[in-house]
Amino acid sequence: MSFEDIASKAVEKGTEIAVEKTLGVKDLKTVKAVVETGAAAGAAVSAATGLSVAATSGAGITSGLAAAGGVVGGGMAAAPAVLAAGPAYAGAKIMNETLFKDQPNLSEEEREARSAARTATNIGAAAGVAGAGAVTVAAGASGAAIMSTLAGIGGVVGGGAIAGTAIVAAAPVAAAAAIGYGIYKLFGGGKE
Repeated sequence: MSFEDIASKAVEKGTEIAVEKTLGVKDLKTVKAVVETGAAAGAAVSAATGLSVAATSGAGITSGLAAAGGVVGGGMAAAPAVLAAGPAYAGAKIMNETLFKDQPNLSEEEREARSAARTATNIGAAAGVAGAGAVTVAAGASGAAIMSTLAGIGGVVGGGAIAGTAIVAAAPVAAAAAIGYGIYKLFGGGKE
């Protein structure tokens, strides 16, 4: 099984469960679109930066992460944030254009709730990307510390550093959804 397959399955399942459980969103079509976009973006970035089947060793994963983070000049420590940026942007955009879309025929309260949710979703996505970068270097910025952190995160779902990278890269989508939906409800959305 290739890295892209592993990452796609981990991202898809993790995000789907998180969005459904956290938000209670049963619109699986939207959830699936967010997950597929995130998985596709992650796979594309992974392919472009060299994270492939050959990269399943510790040294290969480290090299792939260094290449991904090198896109922004940050090296291995920046890789999870770089890998999370595309899915976070796409996920927030899809949610904002489907779940929180402005429609002139809605009540003023519903329109304001959706507007606030769109803003919150964007902020949540950005905060999630920053969090992805921060959690990666929480134990230190050395290659060993980063790999240990990612392996620990991946171990939660029975994987290793690759699964940890996929989880950290997908987390901003879940953060954007949770924050956006929370603000939507706080502002009185969904009463119609």
